[in-house]
Amino acid sequence: WKGILLLCMVHSLAVAQTNWQFKKEEDGIKVFTAKTPNSKFKAIRIEFNINTRQAQLAAYLMDVSKQNEWVYANKKSVLLRKINTNEIVFYAVVNMPWPVTNRDYVSHVTFTHPDAKTLKIDAKTESGLMPEKPDLIRVRYSEAHWLVSAISRDVQHVVYTVQFDPGGVLPAWIVNLFLAKGPVNTFQKLREGVNKPEFKNATVDFIKE
Repeated sequence: WKGILLLCMVHSLAVAQTNWQFKKEEDGIKVFTAKTPNSKFKAIRIEFNINTRQAQLAAYLMDVSKQNEWVYANKKSVLLRKINTNEIVFYAVVNMPWPVTNRDYVSHVTFTHPDAKTLKIDAKTESGLMPEKPDLIRVRYSEAHWLVSAISRDVQHVVYTVQFDPGGVLPAWIVNLFLAKGPVNTFQKLREGVNKPEFKNATVDFIKE
């Protein structure tokens, strides 16, 4: 399943990363940023609660066709391969404001359920799986990590971390736009989408409830 929140342009942070700076909180969604040694773009950490079951959330995130409903600036997402029931590869295009060139990327996403109260999701860009397109800029490096912890069966606490290099040149106003609007907009819509009627009773075979 994720910077400057070109969400799903995503990169997981080392556990040792501790220099998070609080930026804002809106609608219970907390946004933090941190400088990183391997990118000129700041890493982002998002924390929020969401009313959903873990299997319901996993099913919604695995349905990449729904990303244009909740991922900020997503233009389209297409499933390329379902490796197994908890591992997928998808292609996505990020819609950038004119005159900035749109981005695209291929993401490899793995879901794990190490215990009854924990869901982990790791997403990393893959290179070489699709040729680059002349009218798009390919995201060079991105990876994200979701840690979903059960507060109760129907309420989850999510910690989402992302680090990235979107490629090309991005002006400061674009970075600020995505930092200001992206995290809150994305996860507000995730809260809505995951609770649509078709996902209320969703299940996945790697999570037993």
